[in-house]
Amino acid sequence: MVPVSSSSTITGSQGDLVWSGTVLSIRNVSVHDLIRFVETATVYAEREGKDAALHEFALQNGSFTRGDLYIWAYDFEGVNLAHPWHPEFSGKNKLDLTDPTGFHMITAMRDMAFNGSGFVWYQYENPVSGVIEPKLAYVKRVDDTWWLASGIYGPNVSVPQDTPDSIRDFLIGHVQKALDYVQEHGEEDAVALFNDPSGPFVTNETYVFAFDNTGTTLAMPFYPNTIGKNERDKVDVNGVLIGEEKLMVAADGGGFFYYVFENPHAQNASQFKVSFIHPVSDSLIVGAGMNLPDVHASFSEKRRVALISKVQKAAAFVQEHGKEAAIMEFNDPNGSFSDREMFVFAFDSNGTLLANPFLPGLVGQSRLQDRDPYGKYPVKQLIWNAKQGGGFTYYFFADPAFEYAVRLKLGYTEMAEDDLIVGAGIFPES
Repeated sequence: MVPVSSSSTITGSQGDLVWSGTVLSIRNVSVHDLIRFVETATVYAEREGKDAALHEFALQNGSFTRGDLYIWAYDFEGVNLAHPWHPEFSGKNKLDLTDPTGFHMITAMRDMAFNGSGFVWYQYENPVSGVIEPKLAYVKRVDDTWWLASGIYGPNVSVPQDTPDSIRDFLIGHVQKALDYVQEHGEEDAVALFNDPSGPFVTNETYVFAFDNTGTTLAMPFYPNTIGKNERDKVDVNGVLIGEEKLMVAADGGGFFYYVFENPHAQNASQFKVSFIHPVSDSLIVGAGMNLPDVHASFSEKRRVALISKVQKAAAFVQEHGKEAAIMEFNDPNGSFSDREMFVFAFDSNGTLLANPFLPGLVGQSRLQDRDPYGKYPVKQLIWNAKQGGGFTYYFFADPAFEYAVRLKLGYTEMAEDDLIVGAGIFPES
């Protein structure tokens, strides 16, 4: 059990911690705190490995058990891997577990984890009070084999609209409405409406845009001068190939991508933007995006040049010393390529991580299906860029120089040999 403290209340960044007997209750924990808690647990697993992480998550006095805020873990078959307050669950399939209303919450969480991350509401017993209370869980996929979650109790808990999951769901929903309109009215009428800045597909948060599979812009309501222009070669301020990346995502069936772009509602200020696109046909791909002005996305040319140089030196090291010796060097946290602010990583062409000096728990695993908080598949883009001769892309990742906080990262990759991709990345300067 959690040891009893001599004081009755401890105030920390996670809210007020209140003792109830021998169990710690955490109050005033926000949904953003919950997301960070689960992200921290995920990074812990990526650093220490699955077995060590599960051992820690299962401890009632472990670093991830804080009374009624704790981590639990399952595999994708529904077998419990760790639960500090229900050790009897361990090794048992709990997909049939229901809350008092009959809701299959473990099944719902498992299904949410298939999508990368998300929220699930249900009723559950609070280990502090012993009372069934409303609970909001945040679920996150760790890899192809397992996921973890945590939750907060309270009748008034709601998910803010500025969480990555909320933004992701909003954009998917907005694009789906546009797709439904295309289905009902046809491509020509739909594109005409998408181009209307006063139309129903333009809101304060976003607008619908469209292009074809050659990269020619078909709809862009606030930038009519781009209509009919091929923007396949369009590049943002940090060297990210916007046109090429969105075509790659469309060819993969649709999804999310990031770039810096003008915000028409902010005096044409350039801001970081997340967009979701979905193909209708070869002649029409529909998307919507949202500007995230709080995401700092400034990377100087000097740092970007240094990033390219670092990756090219890593590729040259492979050629000089061989793949095996290079991977060993890249995985050494004290090695010559392991600067915390710009470390080298490596993948094979199938997405298996071969080197990461600061997240060794991931090495040897396929990361092709990894999604970052807003839904992007970073590894797919990193590999694609390398195969095109090298390139930049944005994604969100744990920063070892910033206490492993998940932050925006600008990554660059190149091919070192036929089946070896080497890369490195930089985070915005704090």
